[in-house]
Amino acid sequence: MSDAAEISALTLDQVTQLISQAKSAGANPLLVGIQMFNNLGDNVTLPGPTLALALTTSGVPVDPSLAPLLSAIQNISKAGTHVSITLNQDTELSLKNTHIKFAKDTSFDVSDDAVSPALNNIVGLAGHKLVWVNVLSIQLTQNQGRWSVAVKTPLKTIDFDLN
Repeated sequence: MSDAAEISALTLDQVTQLISQAKSAGANPLLVGIQMFNNLGDNVTLPGPTLALALTTSGVPVDPSLAPLLSAIQNISKAGTHVSITLNQDTELSLKNTHIKFAKDTSFDVSDDAVSPALNNIVGLAGHKLVWVNVLSIQLTQNQGRWSVAVKTPLKTIDFDLN
């Protein structure tokens, strides 16, 4: 049996259930996103239109600045802890005064550490303030009920308070 035969495409109902499970992890949108990647399962694909419909069906508000990314997603696949996202083209957006670029083929490893959820070994993601810098990892931490995110680049790690 080939590997392709073992990969299953998620249905709308399955994706809305994943979103519901991820939302139960907390109200922080970044945490919800990482939990969704954790909960995808192994050897699955998620078509972009199914994700968009599931977010709408689940009542998850999508920041308008993320709309270009959401509409560009053709497919998300997961094998083990490795997630690959295929876009219809390189996609650029602006989020909180930072330009962000996603390559047509973006990938990362998702950490299932409940204390410090993270996306590691990121390929195809860059941020721009003065110059374009590749993003290597994104890690969430919680201290006394306050969430922060550490974005690691080849130059330095940048910390943001999410509360």
